[in-house]
Amino acid sequence: MKFKALLLVLCLIFTAKSISHPHSFIDMQVVPDIKQQQFIGLTFTWKMDPMTSADIAYELKNSKEDDPKWKAQAATLMANILAQDYFTDFYSQGKKVAFHTIPSHYQLRREGLQLIFSFSMLLKQPIAIKGSNIEFMTYDPTFFVSMTYPNQQSVIAPQALNAASCHLTLQEPNVSDELRFYAYSLDINQTPEEDTTLGLQFAQKVKIQCQ
Repeated sequence: MKFKALLLVLCLIFTAKSISHPHSFIDMQVVPDIKQQQFIGLTFTWKMDPMTSADIAYELKNSKEDDPKWKAQAATLMANILAQDYFTDFYSQGKKVAFHTIPSHYQLRREGLQLIFSFSMLLKQPIAIKGSNIEFMTYDPTFFVSMTYPNQQSVIAPQALNAASCHLTLQEPNVSDELRFYAYSLDINQTPEEDTTLGLQFAQKVKIQCQ
């Protein structure tokens, strides 16, 4: 079900069989949203690789970003991301925190040959910055899509975090050569042998610790 849902998310149309996982790539950027000295959510920007962008843009043809067809495609992407809980696990003090099921913002736009999808998701319960210990991961469980932050600068700290003496880090996963070989050996029609944690093992982790 996760695999099929992700196909719907990206609306991919493959004309040839790919030979390994992952099949699609998303470069991410994230900004923690702060209001009244509280974490209230996250704003993501996903930049899709040229092939994935072309597959989605094919359906849009010559549509402009303010056309109803373009907006409908953006709504479809957002709806399917919502169905997978934003592909994000968020923890505060070691306990999982839920997001609202309706985003506060989303937008699909073009940048050259690539599509960029941005959206803001709100926590159901805001978290005080002071003394907080937060971590979150965004990933596709099947590893069909690689979702990565290209570098530390892709995790943007608002001024409020700097003022509160918060320490923000991007932690890379420790992936063995054996696991990497297994993942890359899967073809487009395979899922990781009923293991929906494959993507988790490749997931980067954002950690925010505040005094």
